[in-house]
Amino acid sequence: MLDEKKIRVMTRLAAYEEGTGKKYMPIGHYFRTDYICIQLLKSFIYGTIAFAMIIGVMLFYNFELIIGDVYNMDLVAYLRRYVKIYAVCMIIYLVITYIYSVYRYSKAKKSLKSYDSVLEKLNKQYYEG
Repeated sequence: MLDEKKIRVMTRLAAYEEGTGKKYMPIGHYFRTDYICIQLLKSFIYGTIAFAMIIGVMLFYNFELIIGDVYNMDLVAYLRRYVKIYAVCMIIYLVITYIYSVYRYSKAKKSLKSYDSVLEKLNKQYYEG
């Protein structure tokens, strides 16, 4: 005979796994520091690529002016300026990434904790009868 209570719980668990769980379950496999470090590393790589692309577009757009003034400009000061801009942008971007990663990890852990408690209830129901 089918137990309707077990079926409801299993349906709820399956719905979680197909919906919200798809987003949170991979996060639950990491320790907090590992997850945050991975997110920071990815953000650093993507931020560096984005900054390089923006600089490339700016250089391409102003190519005529740059070639015309290449002998008159102080290249070291020019390079320092863009390194400072890069450092400031990356610091801001990594701080935002850190805050978002901590928030997302805590939200995932809280959600997975409730999922585990429902799973424990289901497991207890199986052993009871």
